Amino acid sequence: MGSPAVAGVVAFAATLVLTPLFRRGARRFGFLDRPAERSSHTGVVPRAGGTAVVVAVGLALALAPSLWWGRPAAAALLAGALVLAAVGLCDDRVGLSPAVRLVCQVAVAVGFVSVAGALDRVPLPHPLDVTLGPAGPAFSVLWIVAVINFYNFMDGIDGLASLQAVVTGAGIAVAAFDPFASFLGAALAGGAAAFLLFNWSPASIFLGDGGSSVLGFAFAALPFVATPGSTPAAVTFVALSLWLFLADATWTLFRRVARGERRLHQAHREHLYQRLVSAGWSHPRVSLGLGAASAVLTLAALLALRSPRGAAWWASILLALAAVSAEILLVRGRERGARRPAETGEGP
Repeated sequence: MGSPAVAGVVAFAATLVLTPLFRRGARRFGFLDRPAERSSHTGVVPRAGGTAVVVAVGLALALAPSLWWGRPAAAALLAGALVLAAVGLCDDRVGLSPAVRLVCQVAVAVGFVSVAGALDRVPLPHPLDVTLGPAGPAFSVLWIVAVINFYNFMDGIDGLASLQAVVTGAGIAVAAFDPFASFLGAALAGGAAAFLLFNWSPASIFLGDGGSSVLGFAFAALPFVATPGSTPAAVTFVALSLWLFLADATWTLFRRVARGERRLHQAHREHLYQRLVSAGWSHPRVSLGLGAASAVLTLAALLALRSPRGAAWWASILLALAAVSAEILLVRGRERGARRPAETGEGP
């Protein structure tokens, strides 16, 4: 029962059954996302749907205890995911402060890295794969906390975060840098694929912080269960698969810092994907476009992972840089096009 295909099917079927139940429960117990000035939706939508995916993935994992039982790194990953799911569920219901959420995320990341081990070198191809030395644990914790938050930041329009989870989870399953990682990646992809049916525009339920935090943590942490020598390459693979998420969040953060903004935790609509929606693209068009680009980057990373030459990694990195550059140019072009009729007084 340790087959990744079985994990994907079980998680898909369980999520398909559980999501309507969780949606009903979210309405009953007040797990509701009410539209605000910076929201991308206009009606009240149930959230905390990611809990259905977490439970479904747990059911899949129960079929293959030999993959994680007795393995400290795998057990620490699952324990950390449960903690983040609980914290996210509380945040979805009562709203926790950014400081509380950050403290919990750092605690989970520190606990996981102390058990699984830290990166020993920078996860980049030669000659930039320099030794991290004593900075390895701090770098590893920073990577995990950053991915948790960036994944949450990118869960802002219908279907985007769920589709990305399908792409990255499937990529990890195929990459097969560890049997547990392949099994969990397939389960996450299967669960996210079923959830996508309810989360596609117009979404009838959102992942919520519990769902997005667990997905971000799982994707960031799974490379650390690989054999120590292959962990940097596994981290690079995940970073390339999540590249459009990571690059968008980083680019937007730097722009806000450069403008002197201080309340960086405050919700906004300045991410590249949000600006595309504001410029006239629909949620499905943005989600499908970014999902397709992420699939291409994931395939390139898979080919690099299989290649004995470092040139393949550099080619994948250049492709990733070209992809985000194209996205930035597209956003700016769309925004100029949207402003021009208003500036000239032209109507539709």
